[in-house]
Amino acid sequence: MDVGLVERERARVLAVLPGAELEHVGAASVVELVLVVDDPADEASYVPALEVAGFRVSVRESWHEHRVLTRPGVEVHVHPRGCAVVWRRLLLRDWLRDNPGDRGPGGELEVLERAWAAVPEEPAEVEFVTQAPPHNAPIVLAEYDPAWPGWYAAEEAKIRAALGERVVRVEHCGSTSVPGLAAKPLIDIVLVVPDSRDEDAYVPALVEAGYYLWAREPGWFEHRLLKGAVPNVNMHVFSPWCVEVDRMLAFRDRLRSHDADREEYERVKRELAVRTWERVQDYADAKTRVVRRITLRALG
Repeated sequence: MDVGLVERERARVLAVLPGAELEHVGAASVVELVLVVDDPADEASYVPALEVAGFRVSVRESWHEHRVLTRPGVEVHVHPRGCAVVWRRLLLRDWLRDNPGDRGPGGELEVLERAWAAVPEEPAEVEFVTQAPPHNAPIVLAEYDPAWPGWYAAEEAKIRAALGERVVRVEHCGSTSVPGLAAKPLIDIVLVVPDSRDEDAYVPALVEAGYYLWAREPGWFEHRLLKGAVPNVNMHVFSPWCVEVDRMLAFRDRLRSHDADREEYERVKRELAVRTWERVQDYADAKTRVVRRITLRALG
């Protein structure tokens, strides 16, 4: 790739969108740039400027709100902030820059798995607020129950009634959100609020609604975990534009739409469930490899 050409095209975009978050990705003869914006559907915020620079919209997709604008020899891929597709592309790019032996054709998924596994992870500092973490917890998988979506719907209604406009987004995630998948009868919920660090803005209202704050993880996307007892609920609270939210939902949607991936995941879950685990989290950690593999497929 002609480095000078890449820099000229970057400069072309930045001249009409000063300060834009812009990355060079790909290795093809076409210059591929990734532009990150708050909302790709708000085309008025960036398309007219890029049209002045000679670009035209060629693709609009609901998939991660993807837009593509082109001019001869150049593609600008537009995604929202916190998009896991952007994370995936940068993960691959940075790995291949440092590992030229992986630049050959084929095997991209395996390369991405190696790249993700090599990302250094800081030891998680978890502050358990309500109770100590459970030990020697058995893992009991139940066959899929058609009642689970109804359980979630009731919890969503409760959350929205408690928080009103403070709910940015709420989604059913985890295994109970995937029809046909065996799971612990546990409703996992992703809740996005304006700022997960501002606990006073949402925790008291959720406590009043019957949940309790169980743990804080400031070093991991400022994650907060609230629980409910009837039914058993894990509520994962994040701030907007969090890549982990996008990864979690991409994994869920892939399992919903691809039978082979759902069967692969269930097979691993069943193999792990028969073992003895000191903590439930150890069981979850043991699923990391298959979860990552399926997530990467979802983002490909």
